[in-house]
Amino acid sequence: MYYNARRLLFPLIIPLLLILFSMIVVWQWPQFSGKIDNTSELSAFLVIFPLMPFFLFAFTAILGWRSNNTGLILISVILMIAYLAAGNVFGGIENYNYSIIPATLTFLIPLNILFFAGIKKRNFISKSGIFYFILIALEVFLVYLICFIIDKPESKFVFDLQKEFPAFSKNIHGFTGIFSSFLSYKTVGNISLSVILIFFLCMFLFMLYYIRNRDVLAAGYVSILFPLFLGINSSSSHPALMIYFTTAGLILILFTIESSFSLAYIDELTGLPGKRSLSETMANLGKNYSIAMIDIDLFKKFNDTYGHKTGDQVLKLVATKLSEVSGGAKSFRYGGEEFTVIFPGKNIKEAQVFMEEYRQTLESTQFVVRSKDRISSSPNNRGISSSKDHKQVKVTVSIGIAEYTKELAKPEKVLKLADKILYKAKRAGRNMVKI
Repeated sequence: MYYNARRLLFPLIIPLLLILFSMIVVWQWPQFSGKIDNTSELSAFLVIFPLMPFFLFAFTAILGWRSNNTGLILISVILMIAYLAAGNVFGGIENYNYSIIPATLTFLIPLNILFFAGIKKRNFISKSGIFYFILIALEVFLVYLICFIIDKPESKFVFDLQKEFPAFSKNIHGFTGIFSSFLSYKTVGNISLSVILIFFLCMFLFMLYYIRNRDVLAAGYVSILFPLFLGINSSSSHPALMIYFTTAGLILILFTIESSFSLAYIDELTGLPGKRSLSETMANLGKNYSIAMIDIDLFKKFNDTYGHKTGDQVLKLVATKLSEVSGGAKSFRYGGEEFTVIFPGKNIKEAQVFMEEYRQTLESTQFVVRSKDRISSSPNNRGISSSKDHKQVKVTVSIGIAEYTKELAKPEKVLKLADKILYKAKRAGRNMVKI
């Protein structure tokens, strides 16, 4: 696997800043609220502010519906329900230290997000979609029932339940006792150890999926877990709950929009901008630029020999190294095994230096191909014949470069000429830069 750390970490910067800002707002809330109370317009905003998470999650659900993403819709619904449930508990701050709901929510929310995030895109108005909504309704009912039994065991509701449904009541009480014990061991403040473990496990799994698949929405799910955790488990329930849930809603909207953008403009396999993005960039070029066309040498033969999965890894390697080319280069996947690099403000000689450096770097990079017939790993054979299980191969590219001239006034003509020069490099022996 080959990754660009900068490209992976960059989408997480804005969520991190939003979370830090929300923490400052919670910390300084007494000062903020005092100033707001003196302004009638801002005072009216305070009345609406507690409803903001509902609006944001509802908007996210609409975006999910527009993109036919059932998982995103269900996650938005879960977060609205969680905010409503937590808000009811925090309505009386004296209940906070005694209610099981905060621990239950913090435990279940990451698991629900993890489960629903795995649902492939489909029409939510279907048998599967209806099933998931019924599943949510049953979960809400059971959580409400369990939490009511734990929080208010002497209530009339619990008494009537025991009287009317003795067998069911006995079973639910048994499960409630186990569930309560599971969440009862506290570590930091009022937070359960099991809750913390589940939280970090889900965050790790989302981060792993994001790194392996470059799924922008997975990065969004990683980012919202932290403010949700802070909101539910904050000792200052008001206004922490609405501020952190609002932050989570904003982050989710940002990543939903970014995910739609990525589908339209970013190549899913390599993570480079695709042909659509290339066309828009070329439409805005000035009169001083160079364009390089890159093609992987003997890629079809490589695919036929080692398989398409290994071929995909080669494409990722080439793309990762290409994204690191300096000189203000803008890299794109043109299609298949071809790539394009634009050098705004650079003449052909300047572009040649950067592309030659790239060619040498790629050529010297070790690429290991694992044998299809390697021995499967087990305690008995681990480490045996490891040198035979893989093979180091050299990945090379041929590159053609052209630049803007009066005769080549349109970027499309420059690109077409660069493509012709690329094939001259291939005919001349491959693994070279031609201008």
